[in-house]
Amino acid sequence: MTKIVIATPSLAGPTEPYKRALAGSAPLLENAHFIQEIGNPYISAARATMLRKAMDGQADVVVFIDYDLSWKPEDLLTLINTPGEVVAGTYRFKKDEEEYMGGWLTDATGRPVLRDDGCIKAHRIPAGFMKITKEAVDKFMRAYPELIYGSRYAAAVDLFNHGAIDGVWYGEDYAFSKRWTEKCGDIWLIPDLDIAHHSSDREFPGNLHEYLMRQPGGAKAGQ
Repeated sequence: MTKIVIATPSLAGPTEPYKRALAGSAPLLENAHFIQEIGNPYISAARATMLRKAMDGQADVVVFIDYDLSWKPEDLLTLINTPGEVVAGTYRFKKDEEEYMGGWLTDATGRPVLRDDGCIKAHRIPAGFMKITKEAVDKFMRAYPELIYGSRYAAAVDLFNHGAIDGVWYGEDYAFSKRWTEKCGDIWLIPDLDIAHHSSDREFPGNLHEYLMRQPGGAKAGQ
């Protein structure tokens, strides 16, 4: 049976909307475990620490979820079951204008490049609702040995190492995306997920599929 580890970093623990969403998803998941890293101000270090713990626990799949998100119960199951070494959902920025994190490939008409199951081929993703397999972790470690640290018998990898790359500064999730797509493989983005991003006093709900359908040329343009 596939072992799932859900990993969440935060400074003071997950938000209430997150807790409710995770509780709603729990009955749908088999062999799933939850770990968190609280109080570490360095997000890349927090994720690397949790990833090492997940690998020590023989995880087959690690799902990184940010503490300030919520989702429909079945959407977490969809993320886990969707084929691909690296698969993600995206969500809105915390602002009035509806704008989504990440970036994806488009064809000559400007439409997203799709897989048969409707997933979008992405080149940048946020890491707040992201699945990575153990095989992908191994592939990344082999491709980027300079990001491995610790004892060789239990080495960790700074999967989300951030900073300047090729003259451009990258945040931790986009840095991972760049490295993965350049040396390791594809990233797939599931568009039809209902994910909300939460500030201290406001919810920013979104669904990328519905948003794209409302754009010029989409089936719901003008609505």
